[in-house]
Order: sequence, then structure tokens, then C-alpha cells
Amino acid sequence: MRITATRAAAFVAAAFVLGSLGTAGAPPAGAQGASITALVASNAKGAFTDLIKQFEAKHKGVTVNAEYLGGSDIGKRIDNNEPIDVILVGSTVLDKELQLVDPPTPVLQNKEMILVPKGNPANVHSLKDLANAGVKISMGTPTSAVGRLASQVLQNAAADYGFDFIQKVRANTAVQSEKGSDVVDAIGPKANVGITFASDVNPAKFDAIPIDDKYNVVSTYSMTVTKNAKNAALGKDFVTLVASPAGQATLRKFHYMPPPSK
Repeated sequence: MRITATRAAAFVAAAFVLGSLGTAGAPPAGAQGASITALVASNAKGAFTDLIKQFEAKHKGVTVNAEYLGGSDIGKRIDNNEPIDVILVGSTVLDKELQLVDPPTPVLQNKEMILVPKGNPANVHSLKDLANAGVKISMGTPTSAVGRLASQVLQNAAADYGFDFIQKVRANTAVQSEKGSDVVDAIGPKANVGITFASDVNPAKFDAIPIDDKYNVVSTYSMTVTKNAKNAALGKDFVTLVASPAGQATLRKFHYMPPPSK
């Protein structure tokens, strides 16, 4: 049977349409049903809960499995060569892991803040008051980001307040935790003041007491993909989202400072 040129063209067009119907609207290869593992500094849980929703909305069918941990715990997981796709962690930890991760992207800065429960039962109004009798302090462990920075703040202040200032603050420390979120949760139930991050300020629960810039320490947090990532492409997409204007606007809503300018 002979097929005219017109009929042949019609067959080709029909095949093209059928093929298009089979692929139109399909997710990118490997995206549908995919997941990535993210280890996130615990103090960033609120902001990253929102950021993960934004990422999953842009990547239909992709799930972000996030764990919110202290910085030293994130470092240990990287050292154990776990298949982690993306991390957010402070520079103190990240600087030790640079051989095991891609070049990091700074996404935010944070600094220390004093938080007291509403009513300020310990009558704390400045950093110096942390040494007063009767004050019960919640702070991070020396290996945690929030604790290490708090220790630097105390050492800076001791230059003006005297060496016994640090001893008195240590004696007043009622709670120490690796996770910044646990430090905050203890303010009220177990302690009447906490040294934590500025991003932890919740006006509904706490009054915030700034720490003088003379004593305070600014910390930089970066995101990156690990060398052992199972889905590095999606991990890089997540970093891109957080570093984008939309991601940065979300971080500002949670009181984070912008990353350092290049």
C-alpha cells in the first residue's frame, strides 16, 4: 500500500502528539519520590521548617528529611561518612570538615543574646548581672556553637568585670546543653536566664537583653553538600534556595543577620 506524503506527515504529527502526552508535566528525572537528608544547626529549626516547605513546593515529589542537631554532632556524622546530602553549621565545625564537603556558601550570621522569662524574676538587666547571687543560667556546652560563643563573650567581659566574673557565672550555671534549642527550653522551667542566640528571641515568652558589641561575638553559618551525598544535585538546589533573595527574606523574619559580604 502506498502512503502519500500528506498521510505520512499526519502519522508523524500524531506520534509526536502521543509522545508529548506521555511526558508533559512529568517531573525531572529522579525527582519524583526522591529525598534528601539535611543536618541543620538546632537554633535554625524555625526558619528551616519554612525553607523546607518552600523547597518541597518547588520540587514536587521531593522530601527533605531534616535533623536539628548541635554543631559537634553534625561534625561527628560527617566524620562517620554518613550519606548526608546537605548541612547547615557554624564555621567552627565546618572549618574542620572542609575536605569532606563542597565549598560552603555562607547564608546567615548570628550573635549572642541574654533571654529572661517574662517578669524577669532574677532581675537581670545586663551581662554583668549574670554573676549576681541567685541567678540560674542556661547555656550551651563548651563544644556547642552557642556555648563556645558564650564562653568567648564571658572572657571578653572579664577584661572589664574581673576574672572572678567568669567563676561566678560558672557557679550560677544550672543547665548546659549541646543543642541551642534545649538551652532555650530550659529558660523558665530550670533557669531564670539564658545566654543564647539573638534569633531565639520570642517576645511572647521572653524579654531580650542585648549584649554590648564590645563583648559580643558574631558567628557565620554556611550550607554545603557533603562529598558522600546520595543526591548532590538536589542538595545544591536547596543551598541555592536558601541563598536566594526569597530564602534570605525568610531568614530575616527569624531575626538572623545577613551573611558577610564577599
